[in-house]
Amino acid sequence: MPNFNTRIFWLYLTITLSIIAIVMAVFSLSHGINDIFPYFFLLPMLIVIYAFPQRGILFTLAMGWIYLTLVYVFGTISIRVIAAHTAWFYIYVSLGVVISSFVESSRRDKEHVEQIKREAFQKIEHNMEQFAMLSDQIRNPLQAIMLYSDENSDAEVKGRISHQIQIIEKILDTIDESYLESEKIRKFLRKYCDFQKK
Repeated sequence: MPNFNTRIFWLYLTITLSIIAIVMAVFSLSHGINDIFPYFFLLPMLIVIYAFPQRGILFTLAMGWIYLTLVYVFGTISIRVIAAHTAWFYIYVSLGVVISSFVESSRRDKEHVEQIKREAFQKIEHNMEQFAMLSDQIRNPLQAIMLYSDENSDAEVKGRISHQIQIIEKILDTIDESYLESEKIRKFLRKYCDFQKK
C-alpha cells in the first residue's frame, strides 16, 4: 500500500479486530462455546494478508499460536476439542501461506506491467521527437533540390524532379498528420493514465 494513511488505517483495523477475536475466544471458551469464535480470527488474518502480504504468513502463525494458547488455557480439554482446534490452526497457517503468496505475486505482476507501460510511453515520446526532427531534416534538403531544379534549363527534367518532390511532400504531410494524432493520444495518456513527461 503506497499511502501512509491507508497503511495506518489497515494497521488499526487489524489490531482492533484481533483484540475482538481474542476477547470473543476467551468469552466463548469460558462458556463452553467451541464452534463460532474460530471464524473471528479469519478477518484480521485476511486483512493483514491483503494490506501487508509480506507479513501475512508471520501474522497468521502468531494468531494461530494465540488461538491454540487460548484454547488450552480457557477451553475444556477433550480429544475432540483439541483435534478440532488444531485443525483450525493448520487452516489459518495454510490460508496465510497460500493467499499471501498469491497477493504478493499479483502485486509484483502489477508493478511489472506498470513498469512496461512507463517504458513503452517513454519510447513513444522518444520516437515522436525523432519523427518530428526527421520530418524537418527531410524538408530542408527538398527545398535545396527544388532550388537546384529551378536552375536547370531542361523543362522535362525539372518537371520530373518537381513531381517527385511533391510525392515526398505528401508523404511528409501524412507523417505530420500522424504526429498530430499521436500527440493527442500522448496528451490523453498523460492526463488519464498518470504518465508524465520525462
